[in-house]
Amino acid sequence: MGIKSKISRLFIKSNGIKQFQKTIDRESQLLEIENSIKSNEDSPTRFEIVFESIKHPPEKVGLFNSISTMRKIPSIMRNINKSLTSIIENPTHPKFTISKTLLQEFEKYAKSLGIAAIGYTKLPRNLIFKNKAVLHDNAIVLSFEMDKDKIELAPSAKTSSMIMKTYDDLGKCSNKLTEYLRKQGYSAHAGHPLGGLVLYPPLAELAGIGYHGRHGLIITPEHGSRVRLTAIYTNIENLPFSKENPHEWIKDFCGKCGRCIRKCPGFAIYDKPIIHENGIITHVENENCFPVFLDYHACTICVKECPFSRLDYKKLEKQYRTKTLNPDLI
Repeated sequence: MGIKSKISRLFIKSNGIKQFQKTIDRESQLLEIENSIKSNEDSPTRFEIVFESIKHPPEKVGLFNSISTMRKIPSIMRNINKSLTSIIENPTHPKFTISKTLLQEFEKYAKSLGIAAIGYTKLPRNLIFKNKAVLHDNAIVLSFEMDKDKIELAPSAKTSSMIMKTYDDLGKCSNKLTEYLRKQGYSAHAGHPLGGLVLYPPLAELAGIGYHGRHGLIITPEHGSRVRLTAIYTNIENLPFSKENPHEWIKDFCGKCGRCIRKCPGFAIYDKPIIHENGIITHVENENCFPVFLDYHACTICVKECPFSRLDYKKLEKQYRTKTLNPDLI
């Protein structure tokens, strides 16, 4: 194990674990808030990346071998904690409805921060991770692009550094947009893209932002699989909640493609995903995925190889609907 990896791992063991545990303790306080929206018996258990990474053989942890990757962690942790502690700044007597003009201003501000797509949906309880809670069940779902050129380098330290920067940038956006809503008189709770309190891909699907592929990730018309997701939970009752998803054709496309399955170095993607009794779909076997994720700079090969990450969404849709899809694309 190189000196950089030793330093990074020592930081995580000596300081990161303690800080992460404090964050989890802050998350638990949301359960004690009256009328907070809590998980239910059908909710999934969150995969704790920090705790699980410590169990991994240290000589193989390539993810921690990049100082530029690790440098973003303190900022990420600050913004995760800000999303939790700043809820005390919500107005005492918030407004419950928003005008069309103000919502347009909000969306314009979001786009100016780099947000790629915005969707709205009610938050189902079974998408909240077990023993977690959020303040409200009106969700504003946000996507943020990951750099295409850096994705093409995957797996690499440059890719993992870019991914951590994307997490950090999107986390900051979520907090800024939440502050904006509070200043306008609304109650809001910022989610963070790393970890999070809610299972984001199916939430984004409900919000009409995209549709999941067989790699379990959301596929969007703007940037394919090259996105990270987060959400803001608010008391605003008259948001334009999505009633349909125009991207459902992706399911059939992915069923015929399977490129991510063939290219996955950990053989971690199910050909036929597991559909649980609670309706949640499992596409990836974490025991196979996570070691590769740690060993090879956050891997990201499934994102890189997805045709939607490289090719124009509308072009793929047109070829699919006219049954002229080029086999070489998949």
